Amino acid sequence: MNGALWPAWAILLALAISVTRNPFYLALALLAVLSVRIAVNTTRPLGRAAPRFAVLAALVLIGWSTVVNVLLAHVGDRVITRLPPWPVIGGPLTFNALLYGALTGIALATVLIGISLLHAVLDRHEALRLVPGRQRVLATTLAIALNALPTFAAAARDAEEAIRFRGLAQHSLVHLRMLINAVLVRGMDYSLAVAETLEVRGFAAASRPSHRTRLGSLVFLAGGLIAIGGSIAGSGAILALGLSGLVFGLAGAAIHAWPGVRALPWPWSARVTALLLGLVAAGFVWALRDPTADLAYSPYPTLHWPGFSPVAGAAYLLLAAPAFALRGGQE
Repeated sequence: MNGALWPAWAILLALAISVTRNPFYLALALLAVLSVRIAVNTTRPLGRAAPRFAVLAALVLIGWSTVVNVLLAHVGDRVITRLPPWPVIGGPLTFNALLYGALTGIALATVLIGISLLHAVLDRHEALRLVPGRQRVLATTLAIALNALPTFAAAARDAEEAIRFRGLAQHSLVHLRMLINAVLVRGMDYSLAVAETLEVRGFAAASRPSHRTRLGSLVFLAGGLIAIGGSIAGSGAILALGLSGLVFGLAGAAIHAWPGVRALPWPWSARVTALLLGLVAAGFVWALRDPTADLAYSPYPTLHWPGFSPVAGAAYLLLAAPAFALRGGQE
């Protein structure tokens, strides 16, 4: 695995999750992401473990999504109980709403856990090499952001040690306030130093992007909005149109980033993973055209069993390809 495959896997995961609420596919995707997380924590390719906060945030997100949807969506044929006619939340509480809220929470949690793995596996220098030369502003912004996060984390650790050793704060709120103050002060110093450096090097000089770059960005943005609208409306044609715009925009960015991609190391495990990710993308495209795949499953208005396609299921399960690549690279 290298700096090109991990972002591609994360984008593919986010797109695959965004087009379905089918519990079978979501379960397979969650299983695949958890297997990748276990492999990352076992091998630690960059010496870093996967963030723990993502799992905790995912559990909170699932519970929050379930509760909110049950209280706000009073639709469905399987009524659990009825609340008095209170504003907003009053009315029938249905199992349909509970299931849809849980599925939405699982989808968001899967994407959150998957994207959080980039912290432990993505080589920042390799990722920055993928940014095209004409995107100088984007590359500089990414470099600043990636270097700022470790600085803030170090400030929090230093403040935590100083507070604990000196016994300055006994109350939890006071302790938290001192931590926040330390991080903000360090962040202001870092921001001023970076701003001075950028000003000296002429980063603020005006630069106009090419018409091709503007067109690619516009198509990518429009494709994302259309895909979201198609997913909400449950229209496969609109969703396919939006995904086509996303693919077109990503293809343009990939063409400009191709020199950086070729310069990355490509061992056999990375090549096999790239092939598997290509098969995953092909499986998703096929599933969008197959009505039996039932990607647009919804428990509204009547609860029913979702459909399942073996090809689509295999595509979601193959999202675990990085786990095998990490194992193979370690061996």
